[in-house]
Amino acid sequence: MISTSAVDAYIEKNTRRFIEELKELCAFPSISNHGAEAVKPARDWLAERLGRYTDRVETLEAGGMPALYAEVPGAGRRKLLLYQHYDVQPVDPIELWDSKPFEPVEKDGRIVARGVADDKADVMARIHALETLKQLGEVPVTLRFLVEGEEEIGSKTFETIAHQHSSKLSADGCLWESGASFDEASRPTLQFGCRGLVYVQLRVSFLSFDQHSGLASIYPSAAMYLIEALASLRDRDMNIKIDGFYDDMLEPTDADRRMMAKIDPGLEQRQKLVGYDKLVRDPKPERVIEQLLFTPTCNIAGVTTGYQGPGSKTVLSAEATAKLDFRLIPNQDPAHVLDMLRKHLDSHGFEKVEIVWSDAEKPARSDPESEVAKSVIDCVRDLYGEPVLWPFMQATGPMHPVVADLGIPTVLPVGVGRPDNRVHAPNENIRAEDYINTVRLMCRVFERFGGQ
Repeated sequence: MISTSAVDAYIEKNTRRFIEELKELCAFPSISNHGAEAVKPARDWLAERLGRYTDRVETLEAGGMPALYAEVPGAGRRKLLLYQHYDVQPVDPIELWDSKPFEPVEKDGRIVARGVADDKADVMARIHALETLKQLGEVPVTLRFLVEGEEEIGSKTFETIAHQHSSKLSADGCLWESGASFDEASRPTLQFGCRGLVYVQLRVSFLSFDQHSGLASIYPSAAMYLIEALASLRDRDMNIKIDGFYDDMLEPTDADRRMMAKIDPGLEQRQKLVGYDKLVRDPKPERVIEQLLFTPTCNIAGVTTGYQGPGSKTVLSAEATAKLDFRLIPNQDPAHVLDMLRKHLDSHGFEKVEIVWSDAEKPARSDPESEVAKSVIDCVRDLYGEPVLWPFMQATGPMHPVVADLGIPTVLPVGVGRPDNRVHAPNENIRAEDYINTVRLMCRVFERFGGQ
């Protein structure tokens, strides 16, 4: 086993190079909704980088954006799957960036670039940890890298890839991308699953073309019809009115409640950062985390209709569209929720609302008592202090095929995630110190899990 002091000394010596190489990866505009040609240069760069440590590097495809797979044999008997993604979100609104999104800059100890937090820091931290152990000796665990190329557009083919290549991905544990690594009080956090998602676009089209608004007294309004349909789905307190919506969801267990009782909701910090007046349902502080995790949502992500330019334009819109997302609790099935949505619209007089398209991901939960979970908890405790444990994260990822179908115990470890990372927003950033500490943590986890 390589000494911790040797690991830390190597990382300290190479800190500047590690950061520059992370910035090099962040310079690729690998926006997955721009198509395969937009993401392939980043994939090729990563393939070359991983190819320095193994000849088992290949592309996995199933009709969508390419994923990258690499296997690095280790000295021990255990295998560890590493999930991360190299695709990123679009940069809009570009005018709100203080620097060019794909020309990474360093400012006040932070690295600013699109994708640096989500999720290129995870990709490079694990590669730099691999390099560190290789340079100092050997890797005690076989590492199986899976770097996805379409996470930001719903991981449309990930389930197919996972099933087709299940033998390659089989492992004794999985480290997912790191997610929310530190809370508002800077305490390290770990999660053991995720919520599910249904994302839909709705459309109402009543007229052949926009009309003068003076005709609104005789022609129907697509905008009003859609708004009324949206209002029928839920109330202000996130009580969803779709029949049967709550039937399958799991209630928190006693173990869940004991875990959540140790989580400080950080209400003062949240309010200062986000600027809300009061929370939905105005929960007591001790109920905030349970409401955050175990309350499924129906959220209006956007509505498009009519005129929103400067001044006035008296128009009756021919069409109105909306995008919605539903966050689901473990045991809720996205396909069933989509079917219930359609039935709700039809039974409430909104049969003319068209579901144009939809995306979905199933929720997932993993055992916080698994061997990989214990290894990560111990290493986080040694490096950062006692971690805060979450049953699952409030967000969504394509974990279900790995956790449920392949049966691999999975942890979202500590990485670079903080509330002020501005993930998916202009000026996405991480703390450079957090990045280097993530490399240190990955080395420790590889050593501990592989040495057991």
